[in-house]
Amino acid sequence: MNTNKLMGILFFSLLIVFGICFFLKSDYFNLKEIVIRNNDHLSKGEVEKLVSINLNRNIFTYDLKEAKEKVKSSSYIKDCNIKREIPNKIIVTLEEKKIIGPIFNGKNYCLIDDKGNFIDEIKNGDEENLIINLEYTLKKNKINFNNKEDKEILLELVKRLEEENILTRISQIDMNEKKTVNMKTAKDLEICIGKNEELDKNINNLREVLVDLQNRKQYTGKIDMTYNDYVLYKP
Repeated sequence: MNTNKLMGILFFSLLIVFGICFFLKSDYFNLKEIVIRNNDHLSKGEVEKLVSINLNRNIFTYDLKEAKEKVKSSSYIKDCNIKREIPNKIIVTLEEKKIIGPIFNGKNYCLIDDKGNFIDEIKNGDEENLIINLEYTLKKNKINFNNKEDKEILLELVKRLEEENILTRISQIDMNEKKTVNMKTAKDLEICIGKNEELDKNINNLREVLVDLQNRKQYTGKIDMTYNDYVLYKP
């Protein structure tokens, strides 16, 4: 290959490279939208504030690794993924922590995760579907449960209620009694179960009782499951 032909090829290659670089830096790739996915507890605005990315800049100029660390700094977030979508979007996909609560000690309303760790303190529980009454103290964003056994019972109770598709029907859980857990549904059906090793069995029985009562269109009254081998229902 002679020198002139080689120089021509190199020159043409450089033109292509410069053209691509110019195109990638053009306004065509300016950020127009930040898409937020899987945000159940945080609003779109709250996530955008965490990401701290402004629109109308070239999408290749953003440090997505830094943005990810900012999002993960939230106590609500377990993990997240941030990626560019050509030509002008950034996609933020969240994995939020599993939130339980609020738990109420007569003074503070706090959200905890499924490990019992503090997530956030909220002003009141009026807008929540479930309130959990439980004795604890709050100091420097750390929750200390007065009874550690109650903490474990609560976490297992919520887990089992969710597995049996019962949790969404519960509006209140009261853990303040020594030997029993008292619950109430949104339709004022009271449920009383024991704080013992038969929790799993009791939740299985509760599911069957609730199905039976629903078939009979009975939504109020009291279900007492503290009698070991049988269930007592009072209309």
